[in-house]
Amino acid sequence: MSGQHPVESPEENEPSAVGGPPEQLDPRGLLRHLAPVPVPVPAGSEVRRHGGRARRSPLVPLGAGLLASVLVFAAVAYLVLTAEAGFLDRPLMGEALRHRPAVLDGPMQVVSDVSELPLLVVSVLVALWVSWRAGSWLPVVLVGATGALAALASTAAKELTDRSRPPAKLWQVSEEGFGFPSRHTVVATAVLLVLAYVCAARLRSRAARLSMWTGAGLLCVLCGYSRVHLGVHWPTDVLAGLGLGAAVALLVVTAHAVRNRHADPTHG
Repeated sequence: MSGQHPVESPEENEPSAVGGPPEQLDPRGLLRHLAPVPVPVPAGSEVRRHGGRARRSPLVPLGAGLLASVLVFAAVAYLVLTAEAGFLDRPLMGEALRHRPAVLDGPMQVVSDVSELPLLVVSVLVALWVSWRAGSWLPVVLVGATGALAALASTAAKELTDRSRPPAKLWQVSEEGFGFPSRHTVVATAVLLVLAYVCAARLRSRAARLSMWTGAGLLCVLCGYSRVHLGVHWPTDVLAGLGLGAAVALLVVTAHAVRNRHADPTHG
């Protein structure tokens, strides 16, 4: 019929026969059929794409937290070594002991007893389970190394400062050795924070991770408070223990983050 264009046969779109002039190819048509070519992220970039969102390197916040923890410990140590910590210790210790409920004596003694070696053993066992689930020894190595480093750092600090404990008449339990910093608090803080780190890495829910970190922080404070409640440490011993324990934990986590960064091929 007139007005209609004839349907082209497939042969008309075929390349010309041998000896005929070569047919011109449209480069735009070829480009439409090419697969997208991924553009690599430049080496050394601080931002990587992950799941459609930018993921920033954790080294900056980890370094800031490590520096803050060291400064807290250093500031309290300076007050202790210059004998200027009394303006904090005397009123805080007096208030803590004045409002010390007898009903908490037993529970606080239990918390104090488990906040060093028993807590470390339980944490290593939990890390072993995480290692088994993850198929890697790294979680248990991180927790074990943290416990050893925390015990070593707190013992060295005790020997260097030679600070006496509160008067023995205030003690609810018997203790020996120097008081600064609280080794129970250092070990508990460091181990609990690193344990939370290795466990939170396996949690997908943000609320679950937040609960994990909140619980670990509260347990650290509880372990420290138990030592003041029992009268065997000054408040600044515990405050320094929290700072030193957090510094040890952040040092281990930062070392792990640096290792992951160097092992990541996108950072070349």
